[in-house]
Amino acid sequence: MTVSSSSSAFVVGIDLGTSHTVVASAALHGEKQAAITLLDIAQRSTAAELVSQPLLPSVRYQAAQGELGEAWKQPWPPQGAAPEAPAVIGRWARDLGVAVPGRLVASAKSWLSHTGVDRTAAILPWGASDDVAKVSPLAASASYLAHVKAAWGQAHPTAPLHDQSVVLTVPASFDAGARALTLEAAQLAGLPGVQLLEEPKAAFHDWLLLQGDALAEQLAQSRLVLVVDVGGGTTDLTLIRVEAAADGGLPVLTRTAVGEHLMLGGD
Repeated sequence: MTVSSSSSAFVVGIDLGTSHTVVASAALHGEKQAAITLLDIAQRSTAAELVSQPLLPSVRYQAAQGELGEAWKQPWPPQGAAPEAPAVIGRWARDLGVAVPGRLVASAKSWLSHTGVDRTAAILPWGASDDVAKVSPLAASASYLAHVKAAWGQAHPTAPLHDQSVVLTVPASFDAGARALTLEAAQLAGLPGVQLLEEPKAAFHDWLLLQGDALAEQLAQSRLVLVVDVGGGTTDLTLIRVEAAADGGLPVLTRTAVGEHLMLGGD
């Protein structure tokens, strides 16, 4: 998979998780082995405090008009929010949702893969009363990515995120519809050129890199590798076949099976 382009200064990976969103990047030019850096994502933790931390809770609080004062507009207003329907994303949203769960949009990623509902319809928070402004799973996912885009722009003002090589991870069990909606969410957030990478594959690529020169020895006695990705909302399984190379070099690795979408995770 090719993720770089001549105009990109960074390759950026976004894990749009069920519970949290995390962003990592590495410079494409200059260093031979560029260091991987986590992005500290600016977000509001209380009405009076802004913080920057690697974990952005993937939740959105749909507040009542006037409930949040003017604080919801900082560090930037969530996509789709308005004075008559203010909203907030991240830590403050999570804490507000503990007190008023009927206004909390959660698990948008799982809803995005739910074929039993219209994922482009304003249905979240699910079961909320009529006085709560609702958003679609698609719009909620787009708002998290838009928040990430703004945070990246604040940290890298001369290298906007839409000009970088961006990889967005998805569960291996996402069907074609969920993958298409994930790409649509990215486009709505102003990131039209992202590439998708299955999460178990991403984990396995990382493990391969960590083995270095010992990779062939590590896999010499293995014929199958099972990657188990237990996330905040789902568990993802991927089976990889290991075959010895004819020339005695690195083994040949082939993904052979993917588990069903299991709604079983860390929460």
